[in-house]
Amino acid sequence: MHGQDRPTPKARFAYVGGEESDFAALAEAFSVSGYALVRLDEAYGADLSLIDLRGKNVSVKKAQSITALLRRKSPESSILIVVDPYLNDTARMALRRHGEVVCIGAKPDALIAKCRHLLRLRNVAEEAGERLKTLATLNRLSEFPPIAAPPLGLRVLIAGEAGPAALTAINALRPESEQCMCVFSAGQAMRAIETSRFDCAIFLPSRESDPLMSLAKALRRHPKHNALPVIYPLLDVDYAEDFVPRGASDFILMRHIASDLLPKCQTAARRARLLKTMRRFLNACTGQSIRDESSGAFTSLFLSEHGARICGRADQSGRPLALIAIKINASALDNNESPFSRSAQHQATKIINRVTRAEDTTARIAPDSFLVLAPATTEHDARQTALRIRGVMENTAFKGERDKLHYGVKVDIAAVARPAGHCIEECVALALKGLQEAQSIKPLSQQLTQ
Repeated sequence: MHGQDRPTPKARFAYVGGEESDFAALAEAFSVSGYALVRLDEAYGADLSLIDLRGKNVSVKKAQSITALLRRKSPESSILIVVDPYLNDTARMALRRHGEVVCIGAKPDALIAKCRHLLRLRNVAEEAGERLKTLATLNRLSEFPPIAAPPLGLRVLIAGEAGPAALTAINALRPESEQCMCVFSAGQAMRAIETSRFDCAIFLPSRESDPLMSLAKALRRHPKHNALPVIYPLLDVDYAEDFVPRGASDFILMRHIASDLLPKCQTAARRARLLKTMRRFLNACTGQSIRDESSGAFTSLFLSEHGARICGRADQSGRPLALIAIKINASALDNNESPFSRSAQHQATKIINRVTRAEDTTARIAPDSFLVLAPATTEHDARQTALRIRGVMENTAFKGERDKLHYGVKVDIAAVARPAGHCIEECVALALKGLQEAQSIKPLSQQLTQ
């Protein structure tokens, strides 16, 4: 496999404002999560921009000038404005015109989680645009659903015990929402989500063992409801770092519900609708010589054209790019039938697509081999994804085409990082070389018997 002397960060964040000690503390925390935090002079082409206004007299004009400077440095990056939790409502409302306002305390975990979510949204949107360009370049008959988020009214679910927080949330959301449903327990919330459509959910757990927390975690794993944004109101900003492990997608302070809950729900709902539409486009785009008929994965023709575009994009942005090579070895059946039948190929493609992300491209390069193109991914993360793919496949029973026998498979994997400047053909050769090296290594059980 290809190794690098210095680990490539997943993304680069531009940082403006704050003291040197604040920058050092944030840089260390972001480095642990695999991100690089840079100053304004290195902000060209940054993936995200942070404006730190904590402990300062907030000036909207100054924030506007900093925002304009950051947009000239990196026009495609989103802007997060970090403020103190005690900042008044008028100042937060004015700052929201120039970027998304985030309140954090001593620990930056909530800020890192917010940046990670925005990066994921950016990656999906960028892949949708690049894939649409590839479909247009190939000049082949293609079919794909339109990328459009319908302008529907806001429908919000509020779950939790009746109290001042619930009443404040109702008063804040009711004037601008199409529907605002209130329930008191996790069971009622689950039934409401199963029977109605909601754009956003507000969970008000009363204790650490509240079933609403378990419901939020279950919604994130559910294939139908994982796109539903769940917001946790918190009493103190110091508890904000726990909202992601508890299953929520965002948080809000209790004292900010009256002024900030409505714009936060509207933003979360719009992003969720757009993300759902783009994922549907990425999963459904088909056409002549676009998808392989035997497996449903993308063809080598599409991989060569789209891979060249993604490699050029990686050189332009400086982001990492990784490839995962997968070879499936199935033992022959008694009737000399090809064990890796068409249904098994479709099943393997579904497994790969379920483990990988929506923005990853899965292509079939041989009857029993697949290649996954993973943009904005380091070699370490690609290796972890490859191990999950192998674990799921080797524990799946594939069915034969004729006699319906079930059989297992052995999967060889290789994950490589794309060296800067390499074209897609060189990257594929590097991945296949790593796959060949992985096949030459004998399993531990065979080494012990020799």
